[in-house]
Amino acid sequence: MTLRLDGHDVAALVFDLDGLLVDSEPVWFEIERAFLARLGHTWTRHDADACIGQGTPSTLRVWQRRFGIEVDLERDTEAMMDGVIARAADVPLKPGAVELLDLAARHGTPTAVASSSRHRLIEAVLAAKRLRARFTAVVSGQDVARGKPAPDIFVRAADVLKVSPRGCVVLEDALAGVEGARAAGSHVIAVPSTRNPRFAELATHVVPSLHEAAALLDPTR
Repeated sequence: MTLRLDGHDVAALVFDLDGLLVDSEPVWFEIERAFLARLGHTWTRHDADACIGQGTPSTLRVWQRRFGIEVDLERDTEAMMDGVIARAADVPLKPGAVELLDLAARHGTPTAVASSSRHRLIEAVLAAKRLRARFTAVVSGQDVARGKPAPDIFVRAADVLKVSPRGCVVLEDALAGVEGARAAGSHVIAVPSTRNPRFAELATHVVPSLHEAAALLDPTR
């Protein structure tokens, strides 16, 4: 029996990584804040929340515009990723992540990661959490021309899984990801990491945790 959402068969589940499967956003914030502090600037939690889901190069461009600082997108992205990778083993899984992946496995539903992060970071986090074997495909922001909120990464994930984007259910914590998934034609279960009324406007469902996402998809309930 396949997974279903609102009476429709689910061809595949596509997961964001940071903030959705793993609670890495606090680590990212600490690293970003320290980076800017060394340059004499302040980075708040509110500032960081506005950039969630769009990738580190996008955050660096925000810094460039707002603070007028010189950034090297390649060098500085790699430096911050090194910091997160060094702490990958300490980043906790989000509640319900294993339950949802177990549910997909029991029902033979293919899964993919579609993350704005670079491949080496994605692979390091998945390896640290022993999740890599759970996913048929891993798609990075490096693999597409446009990052979230463009639909490219979700279209690419569906293509790798050999399914239609319209048959996919995307799980996202960031508004940029929800926007991109809807633009790809996918259904979206949002587990928001920030408060924004647009989640309710754009997502198919909004739930407080991955436990509730699993309940929506389980055809035996």
